[in-house]
Amino acid sequence: MIAFRAPGKLFIAGEYAVLDPGGAAVLVAVDRYVTATVTEPRTETVSTPNVDGHSDIRCERIDGRAITPRPQRPGFDYVLAAVAAVERLAIEYGRQPQPFELTTRGRGFADPAGRKLGLGSSAAATVATIGALQAFYGLGLGLVQRFKLALLATLMVNPQTSGGDLAASTWGGWVHYRSPDRRWINAFAARNGSAATVHTPWPGLAVRQLDQPNSVDLLVGSTGRPASTPTLTRLFHRGARPPAADRAFVTASNACVQRLVTAIDSDDVAVIQVEIRQARTLLADLDALSGLGILTDRLTALCAAAEAAGAAAKPSGAGGGDCGIAIACRDRPEIAVEVDQRWRGAGILPLPLHVPASEGIGI
Repeated sequence: MIAFRAPGKLFIAGEYAVLDPGGAAVLVAVDRYVTATVTEPRTETVSTPNVDGHSDIRCERIDGRAITPRPQRPGFDYVLAAVAAVERLAIEYGRQPQPFELTTRGRGFADPAGRKLGLGSSAAATVATIGALQAFYGLGLGLVQRFKLALLATLMVNPQTSGGDLAASTWGGWVHYRSPDRRWINAFAARNGSAATVHTPWPGLAVRQLDQPNSVDLLVGSTGRPASTPTLTRLFHRGARPPAADRAFVTASNACVQRLVTAIDSDDVAVIQVEIRQARTLLADLDALSGLGILTDRLTALCAAAEAAGAAAKPSGAGGGDCGIAIACRDRPEIAVEVDQRWRGAGILPLPLHVPASEGIGI
């Protein structure tokens, strides 16, 4: 048996701008995990994703492809894409597809009512599947190659993805991420194959693990309103905004992220809070320009409640629902207590999340 687990994620800053090649973001991994397990098959090859209690779905290999009946559970297409990406690479390495049983299990990615929380279960399932299957085939991939293969798989399902969620699930901890040129990746892979693609430098891509800022309390609240990141990013790409406005937003967001990274490196909670507020302002300006609905009433209430308690708050991720974050000073624990109380009073569910140490995510 081979098992591999990967954590979920949260965006700290850089949403939407990170979709631009070279666009920057800061993300964190969170201690909600998907575990992928590969065992010898009892019958045919099967894959059984399960997140937060959903019933298993089985798929069999037919004519060399993993097939499952539709409709599929959300996230199952990402697992199938990960299987296809690993087996394509294995063939290029001279291995033949082998029968196996793959099971993915995740817990804590939905609230008690079964509503998703926006913690990146699809990315975690993709990274975990890549990790387990590449070990099964003995491919010996390192962190960078596993991330690249996970992004190749995800692009088959969601061409608009930035890959930031995959980076957080791959590296763990706090991550400074710059997105690669996905058009270049697809074109290079089509010409040269998967092996060459995962072992060549990618234009725009940069990933750096950051030290955990000890002065910071990272607080997370759920609005109870699920949102679809792929849908919002598709609408963002299709939006008829002035190109100059888009360039100005990306430039301002990248500068904000860079100042945030400098503050994290210095463990300066006051400056971190300033940049969190600036990131929220940038998202609000983008929302006003695009009409995407990034800042919903409940996300606005989440931010207002945290700010009233003395924390700096913003939506996390594409917005439209899901989660928001607040940054409080760890030396003032009463602020975190007040944020919790104000969130509950506003109908926001505080989530007991922690940032796991970087690496250590393979088992």
